Amino acid sequence: MNLKIPARIIKNHFGFPRTINWGYSLLICSVGTLLTFFLRNFLSKLESFPSITSLVGYSVIQPSLVVLALLLPTCSLFIERKRSSSDLIVDSIGSFSGIGPLILSFISGIGLMLIRVPLHNLSVWLWLRIGRTPVFPAFFYVNDGGSKMEKWLGFVSGTIIPALGVSLFFTGLMWACFSKREKKIASLIIAVSYAIFSLNFYDFLPLFIIALWLCFLRDTAGHVFAPFLALTGSGLTSMFFDRFVKEVDITMVQVYSDIDSTYFYSSLPAFLVGLILLMFFAKSLNEFRESYYTDFTVNEEDEEKRYLAKGINIALICALIIFMVLWVQVLKGDR
Repeated sequence: MNLKIPARIIKNHFGFPRTINWGYSLLICSVGTLLTFFLRNFLSKLESFPSITSLVGYSVIQPSLVVLALLLPTCSLFIERKRSSSDLIVDSIGSFSGIGPLILSFISGIGLMLIRVPLHNLSVWLWLRIGRTPVFPAFFYVNDGGSKMEKWLGFVSGTIIPALGVSLFFTGLMWACFSKREKKIASLIIAVSYAIFSLNFYDFLPLFIIALWLCFLRDTAGHVFAPFLALTGSGLTSMFFDRFVKEVDITMVQVYSDIDSTYFYSSLPAFLVGLILLMFFAKSLNEFRESYYTDFTVNEEDEEKRYLAKGINIALICALIIFMVLWVQVLKGDR
């Protein structure tokens, strides 16, 4: 029996990947997410450990998730403007195109927050309206206000650290797996991957939209720091202006009648304002790109070599199976 063919298949799908095999990156991400899920269940059974849904417990689990699922594959596979095993020049971080796009990216976080919160409220209401029981995310904490120190700890654990991991992995490593010709399909794939990775049922749609915006920033601003600033700006807006656009606390509602109508009085105007803001920022960023952005990624020869991976991607299939198992556990409410 010729063992060369099976060996080549294993090496192709599970060895150090070629740049175009974005499914391999997602596989490592899914394994890291699974390990964090096991860690969460283990710590929840320890009497000496704080509650997993407390700020302290969340401050342990969330950074672990970012390190295992996002930073670990990024550090192991990240290639910045070097030739990979498939002889392609990869530019994962991007190039600095001026302070203007970065400032606009940061301010666009306001629009992201104004879109996310209304969609979250609507998703919670619709789910409870059809008579379903609440579905909690795999990783979250109960926000009971607290002191300023606790708020900043929650901001660092829930915004800064995840924003760093998301920017480097999704808009850095995964974005570099696609050529410039494939940026539209790349945005869709990354957006779906980001929403699936969140294991957050109610925020699946808003996170999908947010990821599309992050990919737009990565493309127009030209650097992974732009998506990071947008997520940071969104987190800061949520922290300082949560009283103006209130988000339904899923830990405090059991049926749809528990959601006060005042949530929707502010949600609809906020959503419309958020859309207008993002359209304004999109127009401004496109103008910046036309004026200042210089293409500093790959040459034409490399562009001809790069193409979307076709055929059966075993690494991607394995990643989807792992995420499917995790989503089933989340929807069942198993911990």
